[in-house]
Amino acid sequence: MRRRIAAASIAIIAALLAGCASIPSSGGVHRGEPRTQPETLDLELLASGPTGGETQEEILRGFIDAATDARNNYEIAREFLTPAFSAEWRADESATIDQFSARDYEATGPQAIRLEVVPTASLGPNGRYAIAPSTAQIPLDYSFEQVEGEWRISGAPDGILIDSSNFTRAFRAHALTFLDPTERWAVPDVRWFAGRDTVQTKIVRALLAGPAEWLDPGVTTAFPDGARLEADAVPVTNTTAGVDLVDAPAEDARTVQLMRFQLEESLRGVRGVGDVRLSLNGVEQGSDEIPNEPGVDPLVPARPVVFDGEAFGHLSASGETVTPIEGLSERVVPLAPSGASVGPGAEQAALRTADGVVLVGPGDDQVLLDPRGDLIVPAIDGYGVVWSVPRSSPDQLTVYAPDGTPVQLAVPWTGTAIAALQVSRDTTRVVALLADGARTRFVAASVVRDGDGVPVELGKVTLELADVDGVPLDIAWLDDRTVASLTSVSDGTRVLTQTIGGGLDSTRPGPVDGAELGGGNSLGDLRVRTASGDLETRSGLGWQVQASGILLIAAQQPD
Repeated sequence: MRRRIAAASIAIIAALLAGCASIPSSGGVHRGEPRTQPETLDLELLASGPTGGETQEEILRGFIDAATDARNNYEIAREFLTPAFSAEWRADESATIDQFSARDYEATGPQAIRLEVVPTASLGPNGRYAIAPSTAQIPLDYSFEQVEGEWRISGAPDGILIDSSNFTRAFRAHALTFLDPTERWAVPDVRWFAGRDTVQTKIVRALLAGPAEWLDPGVTTAFPDGARLEADAVPVTNTTAGVDLVDAPAEDARTVQLMRFQLEESLRGVRGVGDVRLSLNGVEQGSDEIPNEPGVDPLVPARPVVFDGEAFGHLSASGETVTPIEGLSERVVPLAPSGASVGPGAEQAALRTADGVVLVGPGDDQVLLDPRGDLIVPAIDGYGVVWSVPRSSPDQLTVYAPDGTPVQLAVPWTGTAIAALQVSRDTTRVVALLADGARTRFVAASVVRDGDGVPVELGKVTLELADVDGVPLDIAWLDDRTVASLTSVSDGTRVLTQTIGGGLDSTRPGPVDGAELGGGNSLGDLRVRTASGDLETRSGLGWQVQASGILLIAAQQPD
């Protein structure tokens, strides 16, 4: 359910160049520090209209190609349509992303063609990306009429068809910004929009519509239900985007400041936009700095936490020494853990030991939380809540409040086994890597918490992140919207990095005997621990040993 901030309550992926498109991004920043955007190549696909004398199939192929050019409301693509249908066709309704080589054109009548396509993903309302649930063909039907002796399309599905190789050339990722319920953190909701001349309007329209269904239960927004753009447009004048809202009462200063914050962060990746002017019901709002501004992309400590059998602590840059964590390491080492996660400020660690999951803190604080067998490595979140689940029972997830009280959570995923689970640094999302028969699934879900920060449920809808090859091994967070998975395949391992929100994923071979992933604050911080104890980092096309004799690498939470 979409929730709104009470009146009394006090962007884009790592830079990627795909063909002639680029997705703007920025690295992680500390709490309250604005995210910055690098200069990026920002070109658009330019289409050509019909030249005359084309067959029906040539008109259809030309229309599909032209629909990659979103300029002027798909002006070129509409040249392939009859005048009457051009006025009806809703290009922004959706997009089907398919395999170009699998397209099959078949005439089904003298003025009709059926196009069979194999979808890989789709875009729903307001740029929401979803991977295809199967590779079964879907039929798309087109009808034709002659206009002044030339074939034109008189009927077609709303939305566009685009092959996967062209998707990131025609569409660009933008992160809408929502808030965790405490207003401490900004939470990204990545969407995809075509064209750049009206992208700021599409972003604001999507922001007002609220978070994606899967994310909605775990986040909040400053915008009230029913708020809308007065003119359904966001004009940009001298780099300032004018956002004029109606049905949006300015109930208190904090709420208005958070509205402005969400707008600024959501529009940060739009070329030509450097500021936001906000008007509510005809009254222009001030631009005072927001006190206790929500943090963007919380950082974890740069040095990894490892255990080598003798020391538990931060690994040096040279990989030669492990610096113990004062008050914690001496409690961990005697337990000989086989897996660990470190809590905020490195004050606690959740350990997988021979006896089960143990929570260790400074001094004499040591509690056996979960004595069940066959447990995966536990996770610990920003509230100090420990997450534990048996590998062979992925539906038996139990969280342990800071006082040790267990809470069993119903899970929205299915599977025969679970390999790993990690909670986002903003505490609103959980990702899991599952085996589901012969299939490996990488999923995300939102986290709903009570007033003390203890999870009470997971969102009932999951986001399928990627189709992953191989046997599931481990996962890690790389920033507030990027995760990685490690799987075992016949010739070694595979490391996949994936944007939560889809579209941008990258797979590369991992170390041959990779066993465990370590995250960080960027793709460059990604590490793989091998079964033989080497800790390896990315180096060009391969992997380079940073340290040896490492028994585990621990996930970390921000300080």
